[in-house]
Amino acid sequence: MKKITYLLIVGTLVLGSCNDFLDIEPTDAISDTEAIKDKTGVDRAITGSYNALQQTGSYGRYLVIVEDLAADNLRWSGTTQDYGQIDNNQIPAENTIIDGIWASAYDCINRVNNVLYRLPDIGDLTPSERDSYEGEALFLRALCNFNLVTLFGGVPLKTQPTLDLSNIDQARNSVDEVYDQIITDLLDAEQKLPSSSSLGRASTFSATALLARVYLTQFHLDNDAALAQQAIAKAEKVINEGGFSLAASYGDLFTGNETESIFEVVFDAQNRNVLAQYFYPRSLLGRYEVAPLQELMDSWEAGDTMRFNTSVAFDPDLLPYGYKYRDVTAGTDRVYVLRLAEMYLIRAEALAYTNGNIESIQNDINVVRTRAGLLPTEAKDYNALKAAVQYERRHEFAFECQRWNDMVRTKIATIILGIDENNTLFPIPLSEMQTNEKMTQNPGY
Repeated sequence: MKKITYLLIVGTLVLGSCNDFLDIEPTDAISDTEAIKDKTGVDRAITGSYNALQQTGSYGRYLVIVEDLAADNLRWSGTTQDYGQIDNNQIPAENTIIDGIWASAYDCINRVNNVLYRLPDIGDLTPSERDSYEGEALFLRALCNFNLVTLFGGVPLKTQPTLDLSNIDQARNSVDEVYDQIITDLLDAEQKLPSSSSLGRASTFSATALLARVYLTQFHLDNDAALAQQAIAKAEKVINEGGFSLAASYGDLFTGNETESIFEVVFDAQNRNVLAQYFYPRSLLGRYEVAPLQELMDSWEAGDTMRFNTSVAFDPDLLPYGYKYRDVTAGTDRVYVLRLAEMYLIRAEALAYTNGNIESIQNDINVVRTRAGLLPTEAKDYNALKAAVQYERRHEFAFECQRWNDMVRTKIATIILGIDENNTLFPIPLSEMQTNEKMTQNPGY
């Protein structure tokens, strides 16, 4: 068992990534916000906003690793001490990984704010095109704000682009205010986005699915059954109307399946991630910075071999390593943000915590278990069903940027990890504390 930035001043939409493997400026991005003056400029600016999710501080590395490393799925096995601090849940404010997550999120927010700021002046867009671009920008802003609020608590809400130094110092908004903005953005995006989109671009169902996750998280914060019902309704809408289907085999999720993906971050040779390199052992040309915890490997129930073998592999020396990201050379591994299996488990969790129909909860759990080649759940009462949902989430989404939020949301992090309640939030980065005169630090740091 485990032991116990500043806001980027981005006047342009494209900055070099802080990742040495992602520092090539994409050819489809723009270098000056003044270029957002026609449809082509808007399209390139939105592409640049999606590219922000590829950064090291976002889904290119830090965010994906930290969610499992701070939880009980990964352990530090490398040489970078900042990962060790996260593993031990003793994170100083100067931790560069936490700083990178903060900075990357606000970079993406500033990029989309530039788009939203300039959209009203663009004259060569049809109404549907304008709605689609606005919806994408709002979805991305909501996603980044959700990642920030779940990791740091109340954070400054930025709804205007940073065009000069006049609005750099900004106080934190409350958690409720951040959630209100997230929900407002997503409800608006839900109405404006198209019903389908290309891989890596948001659709109306991307917004609906993220709303389901947001409502579920907020329900656990406020214990308001109406929020659980909202989560159920949004999850049902995706399940019933989205046209998605579970991959036939769990392993297909990481070998090309596209039927289950509601939203994912797409990487290519010019915009690559280094996740495989950080998961793979040195014998397989990786850094082996993190490795699956033995406790996680022991927790797979008998028969859950399909998910285990897709999630964990062993090198010739029998070192276990995360196996969902496999492209060590080119770094083109997909990174899921939202997929259909989560919608079933969101509905099951919301029902379990509000004394919903037991058979319905079992059915949702069993949809996921059946695809994994498992027998139906034996859970029959609400406490057992809650535990069953958490078992499925831990093993269904291992290394997919979910576990820390799951543990904090359901208030089991302090019990399982043996940490103080203060440590369920990360520190505000030191760079932000030093440059924002209105910023206050989280308790305990």
